[in-house]
Amino acid sequence: MDEPENLPGWVKEALENAPEEIETYIYGEDIDVEISEYDTFPKLLLKNSREMGNETALRKKDHGIWKRITWREYLENVKKFSLGLIALGFQEGDKIALIGDNRPEWLYAYLAAEAARGIPFGVYQDNLPEQLLPLINNSNSRWIYCEDQEQTDKVLSILDEIPEVSKIIVKDWTGMWRYRDNPVLISVDEVMKMGEELEKKEPKLFEENVNSQTKNDVACFATSSGTTGVPKCIMLSYENMMFMGLALQKVVSMSTADDYFSFLPLAWIGEQMMVFSCGLTVGFRVNFYEEPETVNRDLKELGPTIMFGPPRIWRDMLAEVQVKIADVGWLKRRVFDISMKIGYDCVDREFKREKIPFHLSLARKIAYYLVFRPILDKLGLKRIRHAFTGGAQVSIDDFRMLRAMGVNMKQIYGQTEISGISCLHRDGDVDPWTSGKPLPRTVIAITKNGEIISKSPAVMLGYYDRPYEEDVVNGWLYSGDMGMVDAKGHLVVVDRMSDVITLADGTIVAPQHLENRLKFSPYIREAMILDNNRPYITAILNIHFENVAKWAEENNIPFTGYLDLSQKDQVYDLLEGVVREVNKDLQESMRIRKFVSLYKEFDPDDEEMTRTRKLRRGLIRERYRDLIEALYTDAEEVDFVGEIKYEDGTRDQIKVRMKIRRVE
Repeated sequence: MDEPENLPGWVKEALENAPEEIETYIYGEDIDVEISEYDTFPKLLLKNSREMGNETALRKKDHGIWKRITWREYLENVKKFSLGLIALGFQEGDKIALIGDNRPEWLYAYLAAEAARGIPFGVYQDNLPEQLLPLINNSNSRWIYCEDQEQTDKVLSILDEIPEVSKIIVKDWTGMWRYRDNPVLISVDEVMKMGEELEKKEPKLFEENVNSQTKNDVACFATSSGTTGVPKCIMLSYENMMFMGLALQKVVSMSTADDYFSFLPLAWIGEQMMVFSCGLTVGFRVNFYEEPETVNRDLKELGPTIMFGPPRIWRDMLAEVQVKIADVGWLKRRVFDISMKIGYDCVDREFKREKIPFHLSLARKIAYYLVFRPILDKLGLKRIRHAFTGGAQVSIDDFRMLRAMGVNMKQIYGQTEISGISCLHRDGDVDPWTSGKPLPRTVIAITKNGEIISKSPAVMLGYYDRPYEEDVVNGWLYSGDMGMVDAKGHLVVVDRMSDVITLADGTIVAPQHLENRLKFSPYIREAMILDNNRPYITAILNIHFENVAKWAEENNIPFTGYLDLSQKDQVYDLLEGVVREVNKDLQESMRIRKFVSLYKEFDPDDEEMTRTRKLRRGLIRERYRDLIEALYTDAEEVDFVGEIKYEDGTRDQIKVRMKIRRVE
């Protein structure tokens, strides 16, 4: 491939070191992304405390009241926690697993471990004990932070199998009075007090530890997606994470006046990216919900200016809007439909970079203030300046609808292995079919077989206890994703290479695209498209129980629960209507010919999805093999023996008969 003579030197160097022949490439802005002398997160915390000491750094909802935590208080809590860890015996290089909801204490523990020259490791709080076990052992975590009794009980149930663990540090001791005599347990308050005592003896120890680190040190462990098995421990340096955050700020405006709402699991790299990589470098406020059950209410009350979420979050919001609009009177529904038509007309012109006529621009403003702004206010999105979606490709329909309603939605692309983001849309250059352009100083290339590979200072140090060269070659990260570059220089992500389906006639199908089209319906929660080397496409659908239940009640359809409702003939008719609507826009060979409504939802606790809600397709294919085979016969029903898990952890088998619906 011929290279333009005016390529920046860093791009030429990257391409010359490409591990194999590449089909095409794109690169981000030729802008210097310099990491200052404050090249670690604890150093940034010290700096922010000095410069913005009395300003609000964090806010948490407590008993209905938003309580502020200043930068000075933030630092003091981290310092006490860090010195307390050292007093307990925490040593350089030690790892601490963090298990809990989004709380300031989670941040204190994370930064405290870094300041003690150790490594924090965020673990999803909804992991089961048997899922926690390999993560704790594989990371060699000697210390564990648990938020409450639920998380502590999980760890105690596997304590005999994690012999390296020294202490379990517990934040909330509610209901745990019988645990006080357990020598392995200690409270956060006790650790803080030990830190205060050590500070009196060694007042300079904290700063000395912080200043002894550099950007080349390991900042944290993070988990891979785990779609094919146990998630791997990814090693990210301070340089990796800070480069990504600073590069993002070169193309997305952020300031200390911004409010970020932290509600996604802090174990997810996307959340750490916003809270640490951006939160500490920019200095904006990070806000926490009161309880997981109050997230929606707290979001609406806060009204953040920056928000980041996977496609499922945005889909649930839009499903709520769609269902409520369906319930309003004819006139209001008509006004909403007209407003959406205006919004769609405007954003479609923007996607094509066409000028919006004055009359249409005026109509858009009227529609926004009369219709969309009140709706966005109810969702908590009225003040949003930047809304990001990532973790998977968002539905084109969801993307268009959000932007039509006035939400500045941008698709990002990245992986944990590249510190979260490698591509995103720029203001004024948004296309719903793409993931935008690379961040500054980032090169994205497409290999001859269609795989996306990336090179950037944000690429990981490697997987823990696994040779670096197996995953990163000459600094290039292999993604496992299939993609292409469009005429505008945007990255188009097709799907995981391992997930792309080839039908018997040679037709290539990207399941994710069809699944997203199906999930645009408020009545479908999850979908899985099937299957490789088959004569036609079929689908397994999960109903959106809350929305379908409401629909059933309005139509006088009795049901006893999810299983019963999912197999109702009327529900199958409802789902068939959705499938037919999706099929209308597809070429003949790519249309969905049959589907089944599964008797249960795909569930991370059943290992059918990852904790970031990605389908574990291999496991699903194995578990539902008989069902899938039946979809490719003339059968109209299939008997299936499945397993259900109760909330107390016990399991039982259940025999169900599921209908198979053919879509002519």
